[in-house]
Amino acid sequence: MDTLQAAGAIEDPSHPIPRLDTLDVHLSTDQGAYVGIVVASPLRDDNMSRARLQQKVEVSVSYFQSAEYREKYGLPCREHSRLWINVHCDSDATMLQLIEYYRAQIEANGMTAVVKLIGSS
Repeated sequence: MDTLQAAGAIEDPSHPIPRLDTLDVHLSTDQGAYVGIVVASPLRDDNMSRARLQQKVEVSVSYFQSAEYREKYGLPCREHSRLWINVHCDSDATMLQLIEYYRAQIEANGMTAVVKLIGSS
């Protein structure tokens, strides 16, 4: 089963990652951009949540790799290309490890990734 099928519908208001096709937060500067993923309720460790998280990260990273971004800002760089991932602090530990894996992959591709736990236990 491919990731898109496993992720379910593009819009699922009942899931902690409700939309897959949008940037949750987007702030442009004259030198680059900041993009944010917001997971405001706890992520469970299940196939759908893993697939939705992967898809959301891919959509966000693809913004930095888009022709539009490169025409305006050039290649993504750590100083001016940041992806913030705000995730609920009560998310499953396995999902938090997966987010850390994505953070490392984003950093390895020359962008800054910041993971912040939000909410209260």
